Amino acid sequence: MLGPRWQGLAFENKMLVFKASLITILIYALIIYFFASMMNQSRSRSNETHIARMSPTLGEPGHTPPEPYPSSENYVTVKVGTYFDNVDVLSIKDSMWSTNFYVWFNWKGDAKLDPGGKLVVVDGTINKKELLEEYHGDNGNYQKYRISAKIIKFFDTSRVPLENHMLNVYIENGEMDSTKLRFVADEASNISSRLKISGFKITGKSNVVKPHTYKTNYGSPNLPADSRSIYSQYIAAIEISRINYGFYFKVFLSLFAAILLALSSFCINPADVAPRFGLPTSAYFGAVANTYLVSSLLPASGSFGLVDSISLIGLFTIFIAIVLSLVAAYYHRNDNKDLVVVFDKVMLWVVGLCCLVANIIIPWCANSV
Repeated sequence: MLGPRWQGLAFENKMLVFKASLITILIYALIIYFFASMMNQSRSRSNETHIARMSPTLGEPGHTPPEPYPSSENYVTVKVGTYFDNVDVLSIKDSMWSTNFYVWFNWKGDAKLDPGGKLVVVDGTINKKELLEEYHGDNGNYQKYRISAKIIKFFDTSRVPLENHMLNVYIENGEMDSTKLRFVADEASNISSRLKISGFKITGKSNVVKPHTYKTNYGSPNLPADSRSIYSQYIAAIEISRINYGFYFKVFLSLFAAILLALSSFCINPADVAPRFGLPTSAYFGAVANTYLVSSLLPASGSFGLVDSISLIGLFTIFIAIVLSLVAAYYHRNDNKDLVVVFDKVMLWVVGLCCLVANIIIPWCANSV
């Protein structure tokens, strides 16, 4: 298609097209490398955090590592397990999720221990607690509760909408610290096959027991000011990730439409100023509107993530389309029509392919699968 026109161009005009293409490709390459690296690091950091959270000896980044239990010979060992019935609410924007689950306690010895009586869901609120079963006998002691709880969780939104999360319930006995009671995770813990979360799939489950230190004396006059308390904490986890790219395309559908609208301006003669510049200008406002729409799905945060990366790629593509239209209009006024035709067709393919590559590589690096 470009053969005769390309052959007829002067050498300096060919170099102009080549340099414009090279500069555009280099800029896109730098942007893709930066955002792809950021998404890779975010994904790795998220996985490392999840591994550390469910390790009995490791601490999450930014958290106090688990401290050893204090020496004691008077504590009771209690086996604790959970069975998640459902997750009725999961709101990334509101930084919370709620669930209904069963929790049970098995122990030997003192029948009056009552480990579930002072049960505490750390970082959460128990909306309802119902004792369903309890018995004490020669085979030991047993309690089973059904809990309805709202859990506060500050989700990592850097890879939304292609992210994975770990939903955790942290259980302690608020009355007895580790010198009196220590939990052991029950391998019988499980998740109901009925448990569904819209837009996500269940990818795993686990549980662990870790020491949890409170650096306070709770204002007690009977304890030193620098007193520390270590409690035995049971942690149950549900691992989830996005089902597929469906929500991703749904979120950015209008942005992609705006990009196509901007790219179509390369097919319009620069002499037709109104449509040539009107299309990318309209596309720019559409892309900005999409950015506001997507941001409304997330909590207020100063972090820069996948949503911002894809939005910036779209806005940059529209901006490049406008800049290159100005270049084409300049040479059209100088009556260099063959150069303008070649320039527009080449830049349509260069910008379009660069944008496409960016929208493949960056989400792929962010995807948790």
